[in-house]
Amino acid sequence: MKRYFAILILLLFASVTGQGQNLRCHYTSWSKMEASGKFSKVPDRRLDYFEGKSAWYSESSYLRDSLHFIAFDDTGKTADPEAYGELTRTRSTSFDATTIDYHTQTFLQHYQSSRLFLSGSGSLSLPQWSLSEEEKEILGFSCYKATARYLGRDWTIWYAVDFPVGIGPWLLWGAPGLILEARDADNLFVFSCTQIEELEDGHRFDLLRQYYTVPRNKSRIGNYTNDTLQKVELTYTKLRTDVNFFDQAHSIKSVRVVDTDGKELDRSAFYKYIPLIPTEYWNNPR
Repeated sequence: MKRYFAILILLLFASVTGQGQNLRCHYTSWSKMEASGKFSKVPDRRLDYFEGKSAWYSESSYLRDSLHFIAFDDTGKTADPEAYGELTRTRSTSFDATTIDYHTQTFLQHYQSSRLFLSGSGSLSLPQWSLSEEEKEILGFSCYKATARYLGRDWTIWYAVDFPVGIGPWLLWGAPGLILEARDADNLFVFSCTQIEELEDGHRFDLLRQYYTVPRNKSRIGNYTNDTLQKVELTYTKLRTDVNFFDQAHSIKSVRVVDTDGKELDRSAFYKYIPLIPTEYWNNPR
């Protein structure tokens, strides 16, 4: 059994580091918003895979980031008015990204909070998928079910063996095929693939890492780079849940939020966030 498991790991590793299919997969993701109890929807998630590297990001955020590079120079001044105008009309649907290098078995988890940029590094651990013969069709492909306890949550995935690359959304990977659908047991997070296309060029791995980790101009007030995944996850969660910490980190002295009638609202009510990796996981990682 141990020998079989070792061979399986080698096969899975080969499936994500070899010269196989290079893909751009379109996903829609949903995540539970603790404050309202509703779900936040990101309809333009992308998963790029190219020669052993993958990037998980929002298309609209990538467009906005690209415009930002063009619009401003290294001092933070406007360099391209046309790009700046387009930037002001572009809204991001998500401010996070995940970039994975399967050759080195490492990844960076990226976040942006206003003008703060965070990137936490980690080593890939292989989810211990329990494979099932249960089958269903997604996008015309036969998909098989698998489950695993991974990074503090119980995940159910559906993977397509038609695409022999063991990749998936976010940090989910290591199945015997491309993960087209994933959901945690508490129904807090859902990833659903809507389109698959071949990727011949235009891989965005390097550009995403450059945007999140390389300080470029004075518009940034801080960078948490080269930190561990744990530190960045806990810092970002605190930024999203502690209004006082958010204000301190962004050098905000006084902010008032009012409703349409001019009544002041409690800002702390808006600082509710459920992280993909639960905070309690870091007390006993498994």
